[in-house]
Amino acid sequence: MSEQDLIIVQHSIAMTLADVCRKSAKNRIRLLAQDPDYTLQSQKILEEYGFEIVGKFGAGGFSEINEESIVFSPFVSAPVKQILADIARPALVISDGFGAFNDSEKPWADADSPRTQQMWQEYQSYDFPVSPDDAQLNDSNLHKLILQFRIATEVASCQ
Repeated sequence: MSEQDLIIVQHSIAMTLADVCRKSAKNRIRLLAQDPDYTLQSQKILEEYGFEIVGKFGAGGFSEINEESIVFSPFVSAPVKQILADIARPALVISDGFGAFNDSEKPWADADSPRTQQMWQEYQSYDFPVSPDDAQLNDSNLHKLILQFRIATEVASCQ
């Protein structure tokens, strides 16, 4: 699967999550995206599908995260988990889990630390469900994703 295909799959998952939450929500569900590498064309396409592009420069998108947020951050090159440990406890975090090393045994940019490990004690973890029938997704590493739900809370907009 090409990097472009992976990006499309990741944004499709985010759109699906938002759609599911919107069906049962009493409030409007915002779908936010942040990536400094978005081109103008990418931004336009994402906006057509209901995404708001935030924090184009710097970490502005992180200021939007609160305890009712769902954070979808697979295979990022920024220390998202570290930032979350400092600013918020989202209801749900979907990320590449706790594996801190790549194929060359080098740490990922978003590796866990004692601070994030303490945060994860407040969460229950589940493997991201990928059907065996979706063999084409095996190259995407989506089967390595982890769903981390904050304990003793419900995702307010998806109740």
